[in-house]
Amino acid sequence: MAFVLSKKDLFNWIDDLSSAKDVFGPVLNHRGETIFEKISDSKKLDLNYQSVMTSPRKFVYPSRQNIDQRSLDKAKDRVVFGIHSCDMHAVSVLDRTFLGDHKDAYYAKLREKTATIVLNCNKACKKKYPNYTLKGFCASMGTGPFLKIKKGYDIEITEIGKQLYLIEPNSKKGKELLGKNKKLKTALKKDLSQKSKIERAALKTFTKELDTKGLPKLLADNLAHPVYRETADSRCLGCTNCTMVCPTCFCYSIEDTTLYDLKTSKRDRYWDSCQEINFAKVHDGNFRETREARLRQFVTHKLSNWMEQYDCLGCVGCGRCMTWCPTNIDLTDMAKEVQKVAKKGKRK
Repeated sequence: MAFVLSKKDLFNWIDDLSSAKDVFGPVLNHRGETIFEKISDSKKLDLNYQSVMTSPRKFVYPSRQNIDQRSLDKAKDRVVFGIHSCDMHAVSVLDRTFLGDHKDAYYAKLREKTATIVLNCNKACKKKYPNYTLKGFCASMGTGPFLKIKKGYDIEITEIGKQLYLIEPNSKKGKELLGKNKKLKTALKKDLSQKSKIERAALKTFTKELDTKGLPKLLADNLAHPVYRETADSRCLGCTNCTMVCPTCFCYSIEDTTLYDLKTSKRDRYWDSCQEINFAKVHDGNFRETREARLRQFVTHKLSNWMEQYDCLGCVGCGRCMTWCPTNIDLTDMAKEVQKVAKKGKRK
């Protein structure tokens, strides 16, 4: 069942939620950047934001996390509001990693405690930075601009008018969050039609595209393509920025620390990166010692290997990796270079 809510009533609902539990959402900070932080006043929400550097994955998979029973016990209920479609898809990708055959207790606990409210995008993300313009391509990846997954989130919200929002709960938790809100009105057929109309219009605003048909196999068959060496040697700094901002990267390392009393210790896990030179170092050497090998790993894992592992692509088209790369390396450009092989009818 779907509902409609005015913008004023939507904000009042967020304020009511904030008074009862921790609610996080896209807020414009003093530097003019939108970041996800705890909401103290709904008026500070930036519902028209284009992108954020650190995706909402941090709420279910923190960059650094204490891993012991105490951290499980301390997990609190919270709500993350205003997640873009591509980022919600990214969380669903992480679910396949951490909630698959080998369930990760720490991820599972935070996922269970975190209610997710998605805000569909009414146009393609485009944001100018001093040296680069972020351009989302989620439409090419099947992850946006509107939500495509059917489960794994709690509420879907779409702006269908200047001051009007369509509210679609998708879980028991979502229905509970809406509660007995007397301002909710049952959505009419015209409201749902308006949503479809807005989605069709949003799809026309994309200027960045990537043809993914046959791409996973093509990349797997052309691992020696010179684009990896040329890009790595001329532009890649091995800084790991791409993996730190990617919403689907899941690699981590473990760190044990002895405290100053020399009697107690703690164990943390933190985001690791396949772009770090020692990541692939094992007892008998390093099987990805060159930047070429590490860069190829990033591109092929996002656009090829994930299909075999999880039956989906590891890239959601958010555009963060190329935006926050110091030299703006674009994985879609590298993929297109490899695709030229198929167009020529031969392999390099």
